[in-house]
Amino acid sequence: MLSSKPPPGAVVLYFKTATPMNNHYKIKSLHIAPTPFFANRGCHIRIKNEIMALKPKQIRIIVCTYHHGGPVKGIDIRRIYRIPGYYQTDAGYSPFKFLADILLFFLVLKVAFKERPHILHGHLHEGALLGWSVKTLLPGLKLRLLMDMQGSLSGELQAYEKLKKWPLILRLFRMVEAVICKMPDYFVCSSENSRTILQNEFGVATGRISLVQDMIPAVFFHQSSEAPVVQNKTKRKLGVPKTPKIIIYTGSLLPGKGINNLLEAMRLLVAQRNDLFFILAGYPENSVKPYIRQHCLTDYCRLTGEVSYDDLPAWLSVADIAVDPKTDASGEASGKIIHYMAAGLPVVCFDFTNNRSLLEEAGYYAKSGSVEDLASKMSDALENAPLAAQKGALGKRIAAGKFSIQQAGDELEFIYRKILRNPSLPS
Repeated sequence: MLSSKPPPGAVVLYFKTATPMNNHYKIKSLHIAPTPFFANRGCHIRIKNEIMALKPKQIRIIVCTYHHGGPVKGIDIRRIYRIPGYYQTDAGYSPFKFLADILLFFLVLKVAFKERPHILHGHLHEGALLGWSVKTLLPGLKLRLLMDMQGSLSGELQAYEKLKKWPLILRLFRMVEAVICKMPDYFVCSSENSRTILQNEFGVATGRISLVQDMIPAVFFHQSSEAPVVQNKTKRKLGVPKTPKIIIYTGSLLPGKGINNLLEAMRLLVAQRNDLFFILAGYPENSVKPYIRQHCLTDYCRLTGEVSYDDLPAWLSVADIAVDPKTDASGEASGKIIHYMAAGLPVVCFDFTNNRSLLEEAGYYAKSGSVEDLASKMSDALENAPLAAQKGALGKRIAAGKFSIQQAGDELEFIYRKILRNPSLPS
């Protein structure tokens, strides 16, 4: 009988064998979020919803992000060292961002070396650049890099009015964007427009791109279409007047999101009728307060400041119609539109491909860039309540069929497995 014990004096060599992945997880994904995750912004909402969509799958997810931002229950978040003076959570330029990205690079490098993920899921162009840098420095891990593109970098910057005066800076960002788009192994896009930009402007092969549109948690469907008594109770709770027609906008109050178009349309509508009340649910409020005071709109609107994503369904439930005043310059999808749809709201927006692909026949479409027509379409939606209700109901059905959390989770899991099965995707 053989003994399991070594004989006296024998030299024994112990080899550390590879351990199986934690518990039941078959895939590890490290999400790189170059932003103060979590704040109540469209980009962050997409990241959070993608992760929540993958939670039921056999996928372990770690998020590396900046030092500030709120916690999200159930998500493993790793943060950079604190940067004194950097507290900004809204979109836009910050002098601290470059330093934050350097610290984020070292954090991702450390976490990737320790945790051995299979996939680096880089959000936005910065996330893809950081992921490529880490992948290059850790060739032994055979990491796959996925870029989650929410719009054109140069296109979004061009939408901010201040940068229009600096065409050379925009051209430089365009060149940087072209270089970054050569780095990932695979791309997911939030909109058809983003996919078209990748294919036509940056030469990315069709076989390396998938469309994963923004998604909606079930609560947005459940809290819509409240009975009038319940709706009035919610209005009292939120401090919203009972009788006027309520028009809601949710999102950043910045030029790049089309807020200037909405402010002009508000001025035109208030000059024509006195039965309207606008809810601007977003921040920073200081970017719109001067215009509102100058044009005597204070009594016709409510600036909520930052609204928690968990509280957003209640705000949508008190509105009659919703509006997205963003133009198509940035190439971004509109996460706010699909949330409006889930709430059963008639939606007024500009007429371009992204919006048509979401709303189909459920939208009120204004001529692209025309503030006058945007105001006119809002008025049309309010004047014909039965038609508006039909469009709202249609939008809700479309949202339920196309933008559910479960469907998005299935799509992302398929993409992850595709990347891992096929390291030599078409270039």
